[in-house]
Amino acid sequence: MGKRAPSRRTTDSNTYRFFVDPAVIHGDVVELTDRGLVHQLGSVLRLQPEQCITLLDNAGRAYTVLLDQIDKHVVRGTVVEQAAAGGEPQLELTLYMALVRSERFEWVLQKGTELGIRSFVPLLCERSLLSGADAITPAKLERWQRIIREAAEQARRGRLPSLQPPQAFGPVCTSLHEPEQAVLLWEKSGVESLRSRLTRGPQLSTIFSGPEGGWSDDEHNLAVNAGITLVSLGPRTLRAETAPLVAATAVLYTAGDLD
Repeated sequence: MGKRAPSRRTTDSNTYRFFVDPAVIHGDVVELTDRGLVHQLGSVLRLQPEQCITLLDNAGRAYTVLLDQIDKHVVRGTVVEQAAAGGEPQLELTLYMALVRSERFEWVLQKGTELGIRSFVPLLCERSLLSGADAITPAKLERWQRIIREAAEQARRGRLPSLQPPQAFGPVCTSLHEPEQAVLLWEKSGVESLRSRLTRGPQLSTIFSGPEGGWSDDEHNLAVNAGITLVSLGPRTLRAETAPLVAATAVLYTAGDLD
């Protein structure tokens, strides 16, 4: 017996998208029991049987699912189509972002995910507002993961960007692979512009963005000794949450990922 064809109104570009554990997909049968997702589908979005959603397995596949049953505890459906998820840049861009005020850091996670950043690494710097990795609670990490997931779903990403545990700047510098593909955003004059760096290659894959108080002299020296290029974003002073997004946009544009 063939698969049921969803109506055109349920499979347009506005179909809701959700990242799920691939284990919920059993051949053509889907069973969702996650309380948060079940509540969102049934009580928040008020979806009904015969409507479609898109499920993403975070491994590059997207499944169009025709809903069969929605109640308080479970949502069941049938896979009617599957395809490559798409939505991912060719460039796998990593952002090492100094910990700044919580709402600003979260804004970078959200907008960076929308832009196409592949990996986020919270960075502990001398002038970070938070002094150690233990200041990042499990609840905060869970919230950050949720922000990334929701932004990825909204932006129609095919995979979830990764969020690494907080790391100290010094050890990161000394262990960085391919430092010639990394830049550190420097707020003072006397360094190469990001535009100039992008025109001469090699392709960038890593951005370091500093705290609200700026990089210390010791951190400057660590970066230079590690072979990381210091770059400027121009004569205007950008906020700590603005600079990494400007840089990421420029890098992704140059790589052809915003075409």
